[in-house]
Amino acid sequence: MSGNDTLKPASLPAASLRLALEGSLGPDEAAKALQDAGQELGARVYDRLAATLRDDPTTATTEPAELDEADFWRRLGTIFAELGWGELTFSELHPGVGSLVSHDWAEADPASAALRPSCHCTTGMLANLLGRVANGEVGVLEVACRSRGDLECRFIFGGRHALGKIYSGLRDGATLDDLIAELV
Repeated sequence: MSGNDTLKPASLPAASLRLALEGSLGPDEAAKALQDAGQELGARVYDRLAATLRDDPTTATTEPAELDEADFWRRLGTIFAELGWGELTFSELHPGVGSLVSHDWAEADPASAALRPSCHCTTGMLANLLGRVANGEVGVLEVACRSRGDLECRFIFGGRHALGKIYSGLRDGATLDDLIAELV
């Protein structure tokens, strides 16, 4: 198995692992363990992105943070697609708050009938990866999940303060659109 194989979801049976961990640890501790595993994976994905830049004679940088926004998301999307994770589409929701949407994300298991968003490894992975690019702490929150029966997996990310306000508001029943509109 090559180093890149460890990044592929087939080597990480996410839904089965999540269910086993939930059975042993409970849902909250299982989520935390999978997010921690995702943190390590985020470092590997970042390294892979940097390696693609080193290997590309058409780019003037080897630092993902130096890419323009469109090129960064295109290259990152290509890596996830090549690894079999699925397609992610980026959109900006508010200055400093972004959204990534996937209709085929590999960590999701639509048959699991989960009660809450369940792509915990992905939230950890994206937090690490995007934090490295931003050179700071980035929070990631999954607000829709195919494992829960939603049509897509949707991850929002940004500063921990903004994400904390969004998380609290969602728990209180507010809509994401209203919460984004309230951000200063």
